[in-house]
Amino acid sequence: MKKSVNSLRLGRTLVAIVVFSLLVGLFADYGQTVPAVASWLAKVQIFPAAMAFSLATFVIWLIVTLLFGRIYCSTFCPLGIYQDLCSRLPRMRRRVKPRWHYHYSLPHTSLRHISLFIVVLSIFLGISAVTSFFDPYSVFGRFGLNVVRPIWGEILNAWYEIEKQPQLRVAVASGLGISIAVVTMLIVGLIAFLHGRTLCNSVCPVGTTLSFVSKYSIFHIDINTDKCIQCRKCEHRCKSSCIDLSSHVVDTSRCVVCFDCLSDCPNDAISYTFNRHQLSIPLMQKVRNPIAGSAAGMQGGHLETVSGHKTDKSEVSVTEPKLLDRRKFLTVGAVVAAAPMVAKAADALAFVSPRRRMLAVPPPGVRSRREFLDRCTSCGLCISHCPQGVLKASLEEYGLLRALHPVKDYDLSWCIYDCTRCADLCPTGALHPLTISEKRRSRVGLADVDRSLCISYNDGVNCGACSRRCPADAISMTPASGCNGPLPVVDASRCIGCGACQYVCPSRPKAIVVNGIS
Repeated sequence: MKKSVNSLRLGRTLVAIVVFSLLVGLFADYGQTVPAVASWLAKVQIFPAAMAFSLATFVIWLIVTLLFGRIYCSTFCPLGIYQDLCSRLPRMRRRVKPRWHYHYSLPHTSLRHISLFIVVLSIFLGISAVTSFFDPYSVFGRFGLNVVRPIWGEILNAWYEIEKQPQLRVAVASGLGISIAVVTMLIVGLIAFLHGRTLCNSVCPVGTTLSFVSKYSIFHIDINTDKCIQCRKCEHRCKSSCIDLSSHVVDTSRCVVCFDCLSDCPNDAISYTFNRHQLSIPLMQKVRNPIAGSAAGMQGGHLETVSGHKTDKSEVSVTEPKLLDRRKFLTVGAVVAAAPMVAKAADALAFVSPRRRMLAVPPPGVRSRREFLDRCTSCGLCISHCPQGVLKASLEEYGLLRALHPVKDYDLSWCIYDCTRCADLCPTGALHPLTISEKRRSRVGLADVDRSLCISYNDGVNCGACSRRCPADAISMTPASGCNGPLPVVDASRCIGCGACQYVCPSRPKAIVVNGIS
């Protein structure tokens, strides 16, 4: 029995290590080796799959959960694996101090349902700033992009300097982006360090969704009460605090199927099985009267007990109906009442940015600007693998309620004419895969010339940098009367908004800029 238990736990641990390592490499790798192997892991994450309307992926995970429980949370969720690592730190000794023992706690059912309701409401209202902070994959991805990737880049550059090889271009995120990523992971890690998987079973929308199915899972953790000696080792090891030894029941809606409890039981009283244990000596006698509840056994105003003694009805305490919690009612009511106002605020802030006169330019592969903004979860995978570094996390370019979405900054670089890497990697469907020929026809912006800033038009300087750099031949230097030199003219039918012209423009401020398309 112990060998099979150890095999289950070892197998789960190995899968989690491989998945976690590949996902870290997916965000940190500067080449294409890891993405070629691990890009599918991003597309099988539950929240991105739901945003991409990938019904097959979503249904498969529900079926897996119905069969085996919430095994996704302990093997494929990167933030869940990270929490397991943090929760393990103070409990690595063979004899764990009592202060670090876990104990059974009641489920935070109301909090779980309210959190899920807020996420679903935010998805319908298009408030992606909220959904991006609730999605465990995106939280992990931002940390990989803003913290792990730059550190790994500097390590590689130090090695390349020794080997006399060309240096990598290491893009560093804004201070706000780094702060958000670090603070979020610190909070998640600290809660896991102290309380295990509390976040997974309280505010995570993925965990809550899977819990609706896992409570009916075929394979589950079961306690043999004939063997249990009440040592409570399993309870002290359960990071989900879901083992109730007072009733010998495991809350499968919260169990993440880590198998830690199995290896600690000295009497093999707890197992992962499809059976429900039946007591060899039943503690409950069969009720002769089929009427349930306090009315069972009531005869002529008297309650008949198992011993046959009749008790007067007035002596029996009848449970009063549970009143509705006013705080919960007011909380839910306030959220519902605020929804229309939040929706109006989202529309007002969606495309207006007080500091920029331009409309933000999204990555290629966008079919609809609204679809892109609604589906993107700000995981940062496209930003981390942009070979030119033209993508960055937005602040207010798309509106404050859609912060951290990828946006092009043509003052930093330009979009390669034949590159489709970001669209190919997107796991949510916010960016759709493109062929090279489709990319060359996919317009995300349109170049606009301000003749008052053009040094060729005003000063007669032999420039033409924008025309020479345009890969689509959409810009021509056209002579104009009454000026000192030719003026760049943009052919709107050929321009796709790659930004090469803006990047090379020597004027300050830029004489040619690319505006997004609404």
